[in-house]
Amino acid sequence: MLREEEIRKRVKILRQFYMDLVAYALVNFIIVLIWFVFDQTGTFWPKYVIVIWGIILIYRASRMGVLPLIFHNSFLFSQEWEERKVRQLMRKRPFFDRETSEKDKSKKK
Repeated sequence: MLREEEIRKRVKILRQFYMDLVAYALVNFIIVLIWFVFDQTGTFWPKYVIVIWGIILIYRASRMGVLPLIFHNSFLFSQEWEERKVRQLMRKRPFFDRETSEKDKSKKK
C-alpha cells in the first residue's frame, strides 16, 4: 500500500508532466502560427520541433514513471476488457454458429 507521502510525490511528478504538456502545446501552437503568418511558402519547419520535442516528452514520461499514471485506466488490453469481450462474443455465439452452419451447407451444395 502506498503511503500518503509517496502518493503526493507521484501527483507532483504527474502535475509537472502536465505542465510540460501545456508548454509543449502552447509553444508549438505559437511556432506553427509564426510559420503560418510569415513563411507559408517554405517547408513546414515546425514539424521538426514538434516531433523532436514530442519524442523527448515521451522519453521523460517513461523515465519519470508517469506513463502508468496516465494510462492506468487503459481499457483496451486489461483483463476486464478481455472478459467483457468474451462474454459479449458468447452472447452472439448462436449468430456465429448459424452463420458457420449456413456456410457449411452452401459449400456442400
